[in-house]
Amino acid sequence: MSPLLLLMLAACDAPATDAGGLALELCHVQGVGTETFCGVFEVYEDREAGAGRIIPLRVVLVPAVSPDPEPDPLFFLAGGPGQAASELIAAVMPTFNGIHKSRDLIFVDQRGTGSSNPLDCESEAGDTLAGQFASSEMDPEAMERCRDSLDADLTKYTTPFAMDDLDDLRAAMGYDTLNLYGASYGTRAALVYMRRHPERVRSVILDGVVPTEMEVFLHFARDGQDAWDALVRDCHDQKKCAETFPELSATLDGLLASMEEEPIAVTVRHPLTGAPEAIEVGRDAFAAHLRGLLYAPQITPLLPLALTQASQGEYEPFVAQSAGISGGTSDTISLGMMLSVVCAEDLPRITPGMREDAAKGTFLGDSLVAMMAGACQDWPIGDLPEGYNAPVQSEAPTLVLSGALDPATPPRWGEQALRGLPNGVHAIAPGAGHNVSPLGCTPRRMTDFIEAGTAADLDLSCIGDIKRPDFFIDFAGPAE
Repeated sequence: MSPLLLLMLAACDAPATDAGGLALELCHVQGVGTETFCGVFEVYEDREAGAGRIIPLRVVLVPAVSPDPEPDPLFFLAGGPGQAASELIAAVMPTFNGIHKSRDLIFVDQRGTGSSNPLDCESEAGDTLAGQFASSEMDPEAMERCRDSLDADLTKYTTPFAMDDLDDLRAAMGYDTLNLYGASYGTRAALVYMRRHPERVRSVILDGVVPTEMEVFLHFARDGQDAWDALVRDCHDQKKCAETFPELSATLDGLLASMEEEPIAVTVRHPLTGAPEAIEVGRDAFAAHLRGLLYAPQITPLLPLALTQASQGEYEPFVAQSAGISGGTSDTISLGMMLSVVCAEDLPRITPGMREDAAKGTFLGDSLVAMMAGACQDWPIGDLPEGYNAPVQSEAPTLVLSGALDPATPPRWGEQALRGLPNGVHAIAPGAGHNVSPLGCTPRRMTDFIEAGTAADLDLSCIGDIKRPDFFIDFAGPAE
């Protein structure tokens, strides 16, 4: 039984318990049917000074189902950067049901996210489609207003600070060692923890790897183009798709060219309210939304149809799909925390020459890097430990998961991380985009890996069976 749960049971039905200064109470997490405990763990914003502003970190414990659980829990590290782990519990619990049977699951809102002194930038566009397709949400003036509205030292929200917070929390909860699961940016967080606290790591799952040496945003154009090219090839390999959409690349080129000089004004129905809304769709925004749709394998089968309809002046299918992706994501991101991370850890390493090379021949071009460079222009930048961007070296058993169709963290980044992980293995899902863990047999193999505490003799062949769903040639469904 976990040390923390023993303390809870010893409290004899008291409404709260205390573990090393961490008080937890029974709570209800929306969408989660199992018993959960919630609490606040306080850390100094300035860890080095050990004084000043206190950050309350929200902690949610989902106790193991077993009455005699394993002593090492699984800590969940969210993506973004800027997502709050506690807000993702309901969505990810089915993936971790096997691990949850014998281990506590711990969800912590990283400093600057969720309920942990969130660095939220107020959106001027609200929930409108026009706002989602606007190109000004991260302009320097908007970021200056956000910066000035935040009650925080924005230089203290980088990944190393957060991972030292996590280790203090581990100690307060009475765990000697832990297992880590990180998705997207959460993989970078996990890698940083592995480097800073190697003796505390039992095993690690990295899903969609963002190594410390990767310059986030720089490579999105090339990796997004590769994901698009794969979609075009896959469509051509399916007879009905190839017959119905024979010139997909030309269709996209034509759409982007039509928006090159000025946005296209269209009226579409909001996918949630059904109310008609007039919006302007510009080239950069359209390209960014296309890249966002490539993240999700359940959406990509509709893309050839949606793009073809857009080329004929009917934008509603594309807008409805992309609004469902971008709206849901933006609601869970603390933009100020994202900037405190990438403006310190990534953007300073990107040169004009690197930007030019990375954008060549891509539908996205330099637009995302230019947007982030503008947003970071006057954002306070924190210091990083010496050698921070060097590859992480760790002996910890590691399961690396990559989607071959991922436009953000394709398998090449997993391979790069593995060079420093001699006890790691890499499973590539041919038909997956960004986030492999919930697909096919992956949850079972993750459970097997965590239970064994080693990647040796782990049969990952079934992950190779994950395929892209068949393409739609109309809205009646996939072609037979």
